[in-house]
Amino acid sequence: MLKVLVKEPNKEPYVKEIEPELKNYQEIVGGLIECVEMPGVKNVDLYVNEEGKLDNLPGNFWLPEYEDCVVGTCYMVGYDPEECENVSITDKQIKECTKYIKEYELPEGMDLYLDFKLLQPYMMNKFKKNMKKKMEM
Repeated sequence: MLKVLVKEPNKEPYVKEIEPELKNYQEIVGGLIECVEMPGVKNVDLYVNEEGKLDNLPGNFWLPEYEDCVVGTCYMVGYDPEECENVSITDKQIKECTKYIKEYELPEGMDLYLDFKLLQPYMMNKFKKNMKKKMEM
């Protein structure tokens, strides 16, 4: 079994155990999967629906490092660079992912598609402020 952290739009992240099979990954995101490195969290992969924006899935949380937004349900899983495979996400990684998600959740009442021209600069400004704080520490 593989422990993953699932994040649905407008819901709190939760831990789920799954069999490590492609059909289970696709079932979580509701379609074809795409993998990117989870920003700010070492050895964690983020899986999203590859066609989520084409399907107008609801916004989930912002990824300022990619200047993009996760849409639809996604999940995070550990990654073992030595074995080049996914492994269960650790408690420490869960905390780090949850903190990141909370920081970059879409503001309540804002729609990713309708409010994009307002949302993008707002989230990028928030990211720049956070980076400045980190540099000052």
